[in-house]
Amino acid sequence: MTASYVAAPDAVVIDTDPGVDDAIALLMALSCPQLDVVGLTTTAGNVPIGPATRNALALLENVSRTDIPVARGAARPMRGRFAYARHVHSAEGLTHPLPPPTSRTSDTGAVRFLAQTLRANPGRVTVIALGPLTNLARLHRDHPTALPLAKRVLVMGGAVQTPGNVTPSAEFNFYSDPTAARLVIESGIPLTLIDMAPCRQVFLTRADVEAARPSTSAGILAQQLLAGWFGQDPTRERFHMYDPLTLVAAVNPDAIRLRWTTMTVDDSTTTDDSSLWGRCRVLDETGGPIRVAERGGVDVQTSLRVIRELLGWSHPAGN
Repeated sequence: MTASYVAAPDAVVIDTDPGVDDAIALLMALSCPQLDVVGLTTTAGNVPIGPATRNALALLENVSRTDIPVARGAARPMRGRFAYARHVHSAEGLTHPLPPPTSRTSDTGAVRFLAQTLRANPGRVTVIALGPLTNLARLHRDHPTALPLAKRVLVMGGAVQTPGNVTPSAEFNFYSDPTAARLVIESGIPLTLIDMAPCRQVFLTRADVEAARPSTSAGILAQQLLAGWFGQDPTRERFHMYDPLTLVAAVNPDAIRLRWTTMTVDDSTTTDDSSLWGRCRVLDETGGPIRVAERGGVDVQTSLRVIRELLGWSHPAGN
């Protein structure tokens, strides 16, 4: 009898700015048997770097994963200042309070941590970027041979041939550091970009969150965070799963049909019109290093099923 082969989980480093949707994605990743989270790197974005890093440490403590190193990253974008999104995620970034973390960050900063991890494990580490791309852009600038050693690079960001969520042209992560986004997108490194178009198709409603029956500590915390987010504003009815959908793309690529493109991102070096900074411009729709979702290319039900399964959520009717 031939023994069945069980693939080892993918090693992943997650670059993050928690943020409620980042927190949900992190909880999914930590619960996923297909992923081995070997590190978190933090960046300012949704909140300043201090709260973002504290949130990352607190989330790991909440699920008893303090073995995972957290490397503190960018406090400022490559140019200008971060706008932050406290009005969306709360002043500290998380809508359910967690005890102050007792663990500490790595002595190694985010860029060096990424460089060392990728060089020590060529072709074996997936990088998932959920915030502004400042850390990845600085990695590519300071250690240009490191990021090409990644097994895969997945990025949540951009608005490709669809309206943005900060300006008509720009999505929040790319708007926050358009120069970093341009440098990464133009680097020639193959990457998967989960942009606003597919993210707008996948969401949970207030009723979905209330009906969830979490069976894990990660699932309980996710429900508390989402309930807190809805509780901030009685008019909120949908929580779009931006960062969680990027995790779905990492573990179930068939849920999103992708096409190869060549793109650039506008910043202060390409236009003086600041209203266009962070805009994605497709230069070639027939091929290139950037994979983006086809129009209507998301399997919404599969995506939601994966999200619920990784959070340990069930519903009374078994949905």
